[in-house]
Amino acid sequence: MKKSADYRAIARQKLAGNWGKAALISLGYFVVFFILGFIEGLMPENIKSIFSLATTVIEVPLAFGLIISFYKLFNSENVKPFDFLKSGFSNFKRSWLISLTITLKMIIPIIMIIVSIVLIGAGMATTSFSAISGSSTTGGVFLSIIGIILYLVGIIWAITKSYYYQLAYIVAIDNEGLSNKEVVEKCKEIMEGKRSKLFCLQFSFIGWIILAGLTLGIGMLWLTPYIQYSSIAFYEDAIGKNEEPSVTE
Repeated sequence: MKKSADYRAIARQKLAGNWGKAALISLGYFVVFFILGFIEGLMPENIKSIFSLATTVIEVPLAFGLIISFYKLFNSENVKPFDFLKSGFSNFKRSWLISLTITLKMIIPIIMIIVSIVLIGAGMATTSFSAISGSSTTGGVFLSIIGIILYLVGIIWAITKSYYYQLAYIVAIDNEGLSNKEVVEKCKEIMEGKRSKLFCLQFSFIGWIILAGLTLGIGMLWLTPYIQYSSIAFYEDAIGKNEEPSVTE
């Protein structure tokens, strides 16, 4: 497979002449959630939780729609800034079923993390109670240590396993005929032996992410499509679509 610099080079080549349009798509996406957050801030406390839940529910399909827009633009299709809304809501069920399927695949490390948090909480409570009552705190400390170990193992396991499914939305967009389960399985098959490569690609953007943060997030308008384009380039290389980039930063 290619190097991270190669995928970034392909992304820049594809974005040439489309940086403005890609940034407008990002802007439209961020504006939607800014408006939703602003509306939530104006709501009474007893309604905020319901509105927040509704916002969470639409985050998944809108993220799916955003990737659809970038995927189409990557392939030189005509895309408007707010097309992600239509694409996302028209794939509402599919996006959620894919996400839930991935969650089920991740259920063991997720359960381990939940159990570890409970153990840490129980250990802290036991230690506090023992200190107040003057009894030994060994049991509480032991529970906390076990909880911390389980937590670290669960987090590492969850992160490494999640890389099997990082490209699931792209797989779904490129393979409309596949069922949700088949999409997830195909994504895992594609990512076999390639997870570290994708991690390195994503990590290579850390400097740009920091710089974007220094611009109060404005830089994310251009960085978001840059990252997504690089992921699409990675996917196409992973499935055998070869493109020779000129590697220049």
